[in-house]
Amino acid sequence: MIAEWIVGGEAPSDLWDVDVRRFGAFIGNRRALAERTGETLGLHYAMRWPRQELETARPLRTSPLYDLLAAKGAEFGSKNGWERANYFQPGRRARARRPTGWARPAGCPGCIDEQRATREAVALYDQTSFGKLLLQGRDALAVLQRLCANEIDVAGRQAWSTPRCSTSAAASRATCTVIRLARRRASSIITGSAQATARRRLDQRATSQPHEHAVLTDVERAVLRCSR
Repeated sequence: MIAEWIVGGEAPSDLWDVDVRRFGAFIGNRRALAERTGETLGLHYAMRWPRQELETARPLRTSPLYDLLAAKGAEFGSKNGWERANYFQPGRRARARRPTGWARPAGCPGCIDEQRATREAVALYDQTSFGKLLLQGRDALAVLQRLCANEIDVAGRQAWSTPRCSTSAAASRATCTVIRLARRRASSIITGSAQATARRRLDQRATSQPHEHAVLTDVERAVLRCSR
């Protein structure tokens, strides 16, 4: 697989678990690394329960709504370093993040209420943790047409979900949401929290074709740099 990866330029199958690019810049936090390394080594031979969350180096990345969600009884999970509400238990003290069995999850009643509210009324979800990329330039549309399975060249400002295809193999690498900001020159690409680093690096290479002018910007990283 490594040989095919070197020759073809992309992994021949899903090798994300051993891809060094899976780590975001926030992993460089030495204190967090020291805490997390001790915990993960200690769990090497332990029983790993469903929905188990690691406990060290948290909270590491939080959205502006973190305190508000916590006050509403949110039980958080971690995704790519971000604290995200898994479910809500209003009026209860926070439970340990480590489950102790295979029984029905404690958060089921809250999840059912949330699903019902979403279906029958209105729900607002915090998507701060989602990866946000901005593709701009003369050939931005051509790049998206090459990378996406859906038809991108449509009139008006639209948003839709589309598989993102491999450039060297007939495979889907991820599903993302593309929002057209301008007719041919600018689009916003929204991807999952755990995929942001991979999408940026893969798409940066895909946009660097000869004679094409397209620039990919990681909006989240740019905002973080400005805020510092």
